[in-house]
Amino acid sequence: MAAEIWDLYDARGQLTGKTMRRGEDVPAGLYHLAVHIWPMNSRGEFLIQQRSPMVQWKPNLWAVTGGSAVSGEDALTAARRELREEIGYDAREDELLPIARLRRANSFCGVFALNTDWPAEAFTLQREEVSAVRWCNGAKLLHMVSENVLYNYGDAYFKMLLEYQRARR
Repeated sequence: MAAEIWDLYDARGQLTGKTMRRGEDVPAGLYHLAVHIWPMNSRGEFLIQQRSPMVQWKPNLWAVTGGSAVSGEDALTAARRELREEIGYDAREDELLPIARLRRANSFCGVFALNTDWPAEAFTLQREEVSAVRWCNGAKLLHMVSENVLYNYGDAYFKMLLEYQRARR
């Protein structure tokens, strides 16, 4: 399998023309592009996924669907690819609703919402990455974070996500 190549961005989010290989340390002062996609249903629930025990980073932990953009991808393209690969959902561009673009420690993260009422069992999981999916409400998300079974994206992140969800209902 060929190494995954990531584009690098400056602190303003502009492409630098530099790249790096997945697994290398992101050079100081530079960033790569990541995406998070939060499927939301009409019952006010979020779809989360349990990471496979075979993955290097945070095995068995529950998390959002997402990952890193490969060289040449923008956030929307990467989000569509990650949804297809990880949970078998082929989203149209107009289905992905931008929530935020966040600058994190070593990445810019495009955060998207996806409105869908697919039942959890309808998703096709990429078993090398995902062992399960489930729907849960905002209170359950926060409880899972407090129990250290859902990745903690930070208080401000969850506040943003829950405010977005409240505003759309």
